[in-house]
Amino acid sequence: MPKARSPQYPAIGLKEAVDKVAAVYAEDYQNEIPRSVAAGHMGYLSLNGKSLGVLSAVLKFGLLEGRGNATRVSDLAVAIIAHPPGSPERAAALKEAAGRPELFNELDLRFQGGKASDQAIRSFLLTQKFIPTAADAVIRSYRETKQLVEAESGGYNVDHLPEVRPMSQPNFQEASARSGTFPPLAQPGLNRQTITATVLAEKGVSQTSISIQDDRVELFAVLYDQEGAQKVIDRLNAVKAMLPEKPTKEAAN
Repeated sequence: MPKARSPQYPAIGLKEAVDKVAAVYAEDYQNEIPRSVAAGHMGYLSLNGKSLGVLSAVLKFGLLEGRGNATRVSDLAVAIIAHPPGSPERAAALKEAAGRPELFNELDLRFQGGKASDQAIRSFLLTQKFIPTAADAVIRSYRETKQLVEAESGGYNVDHLPEVRPMSQPNFQEASARSGTFPPLAQPGLNRQTITATVLAEKGVSQTSISIQDDRVELFAVLYDQEGAQKVIDRLNAVKAMLPEKPTKEAAN
């Protein structure tokens, strides 16, 4: 008897998909890489049933793109990663990603944005040839996705934002638009250019703006844990060799 199969659907919710693509971006930015490398950045040892399912889900949300064995982090994913939680730009990008999977879009239209019981959605999925376990998985990832979009659409919570003074430098999108992809910080010939890096910790996002200008490096960082701090240290070590051993006369003044 052939094994029962269900129609394709995102195996994980949008929150986990964002976490997974953020891990890829932290290592390879928007460089085109093999799927096996992307899976490795996500924490998987090889391409197998689990990792392929996660890669497929991230692709369905539009956070990865590519054909065949090649893949890269999409501009939509960068729009989510580059903006802080609760910001209008991030909320809009999350809403767009949530509507990318065809199945989720169909559920939104049929059940008025998910305003239905799990049992009603499950019954519909069973009539669409989903096996019961797959239907339950769809409902779980669909609900998690809707909850994330709703939570992020609430805007900033000023009581939980740190008091920081942003750098008067071009933002991440401007730097990315100039280059098309995000270059490594150690790349030569970066004088008078501003680079904004987003260093991602496993729990929370550490946003780090690093501006390289002739004889100095200017740094602005928002850190959430020790792992994020260590990644900032690693970034600074990468640009250390580009600095003079001693301050120039202009810098000293």
